[in-house]
Amino acid sequence: MLNTKTEIKSKINKKQFLQKTELLDAFIGKEGIYTGSGINHENHEFRGHLELKRIINNKGIEIKYNAIGIEGTELNKANTLFNENTILYSEENTIIAYDSENKLCLWTLNSNIPSMVKFDLRRYREIAGKKHIFIFGFGDPDENVLFREEISIELSKNEITYSYSWGQADGMFISHSTATMKKVKFEAIA
Repeated sequence: MLNTKTEIKSKINKKQFLQKTELLDAFIGKEGIYTGSGINHENHEFRGHLELKRIINNKGIEIKYNAIGIEGTELNKANTLFNENTILYSEENTIIAYDSENKLCLWTLNSNIPSMVKFDLRRYREIAGKKHIFIFGFGDPDENVLFREEISIELSKNEITYSYSWGQADGMFISHSTATMKKVKFEAIA
């Protein structure tokens, strides 16, 4: 039985620490480079390129992501990344870590919004130990007076699905961009 406030606080802090560790542990073994295809809000196909790594003594996750438009015939080849018709739809650098209030958050600096934005973890779900789904967001999706957005990250074995949902002021909140990417395996060149 806990008798003092200190013992209760110690028990709470230990539980919070374990939860912090467990959520970030979903990213263990997921470090690497992923590539795949997606569809954006204008129904244009793009090639997604995502690099995921753990940073600063495993206290956070860094994601570098590009969505590159697939225009012209040359971009339909798996080994071609750019040509004169290439369109960069999105470029971002994102950090996932705990804030000073012990909440898991995502901070993103990207080419589609004018400043760095903090997204709070809204929902997390683990499915049979094989898939982890994180949904981060800012603004209330049901409040259409202001812009609001969610970023969804689905982790499974050797695959990441990266999705954006948003709603403009006076607009509906819907899914606008999704890319499913597989881990790229590099082999040593002899």
